[in-house]
Amino acid sequence: MSRGNVRVRPAAPSDISDLITLSVDVGVADHVGRRGRGVRNGDSRTMADRYASLLTDSERLVLVAIDEEHDRLVGFAVLLEERVGVLSPTPTLYISHLLVAPNFRRRGAGRAMLTGAVRHAEDRDIDHVVVGVQAGARDANRYLARLGFAPLVVRRIASVSALRRSLGIVDSIDRVALRRRRSVRGMIPGSAVGRGA
Repeated sequence: MSRGNVRVRPAAPSDISDLITLSVDVGVADHVGRRGRGVRNGDSRTMADRYASLLTDSERLVLVAIDEEHDRLVGFAVLLEERVGVLSPTPTLYISHLLVAPNFRRRGAGRAMLTGAVRHAEDRDIDHVVVGVQAGARDANRYLARLGFAPLVVRRIASVSALRRSLGIVDSIDRVALRRRRSVRGMIPGSAVGRGA
């Protein structure tokens, strides 16, 4: 298939179903969800709400790649203008997701979306593009390096509970009692404990 058959445009509400399907196909749906908990593939209502919210977010732009030959969505990118650095902030266009359907890789969809991002950056007088990519995604990292992207920063993630254990943080007796009361109230709705009696 020719690379010229990929068209990039801003996402529309009518794309939400296809965005969910692509998210499940590439495994985004199983990644970190609300409050650090995973999102199950079957939770399409929650994902639909998230995409609807994302598409109406005035600070973000979602670009989709459309395979014109089959008229189907094969990739998407989420763009956000931000500043890198605290003391000397540099305006950048941050791409938090650059995703292509597994069976459509190496066919120009990623390049087409990056071209759309570059045009958007130029329209906004932004001189730098930053792409978020998983450290273990070797193919994606190699691809971006070939295009001229250099490593910027490594961000690591840990749950609060894991950090508490690692750092040896011990709760005071009052905090432990409060957390237990909250836990019991949540587990026994309508009981004497749940009503605070």
